[in-house]
Amino acid sequence: MKIIYARVSTQEQNIEQQVKELESRHGKADTVFVDKASGKDTNREQLQYMLSSLRSGDVVIAYDVSRIGRDVSDVLSIAKQIDEAGASLVISQLGGVDVCSPSGKIVLATLGAVAEMERKNMLEKQAIGIARAKEEGKYKGKQISDASWSEFNKVNELIELGMSQSKAIATVGMNKSKFYRLKKC
Repeated sequence: MKIIYARVSTQEQNIEQQVKELESRHGKADTVFVDKASGKDTNREQLQYMLSSLRSGDVVIAYDVSRIGRDVSDVLSIAKQIDEAGASLVISQLGGVDVCSPSGKIVLATLGAVAEMERKNMLEKQAIGIARAKEEGKYKGKQISDASWSEFNKVNELIELGMSQSKAIATVGMNKSKFYRLKKC
């Protein structure tokens, strides 16, 4: 079975163009798995579902190594899981090379390291930009939404009516860590 695995980092990004590009290069897929989540974490719903459903002879096609993961050990681990299932992993940007083959594993390890380096460089540049913005008084950090304040106020109202803090948080359906973070403000 031909399987496409596509990933973008955020909900706002368009994943359809990645899928269309892969299908134009490799033909129509039998199954398409898509995740809108960071590549830094392998606990992605569709990735895990795909890995658990692989059968011998399946071919998994991904656009590039960074779509599989942003950490070399994660990329190699995922490739190993695919290989152990008897499937193969094809990276489109490498000209359709099966990276589960012995020579493909070397290429995969190298490109996985490059993907990891790109992520670290991006985070470093982001930190430099934030530091500069703070110096210039332009950085405000993550802003708290009106909806969060509204939930926080509802929890406090319930507490004032005699409900325990834990029960009030649960009743409103607010995340405990968010409540405590807002309480510090």
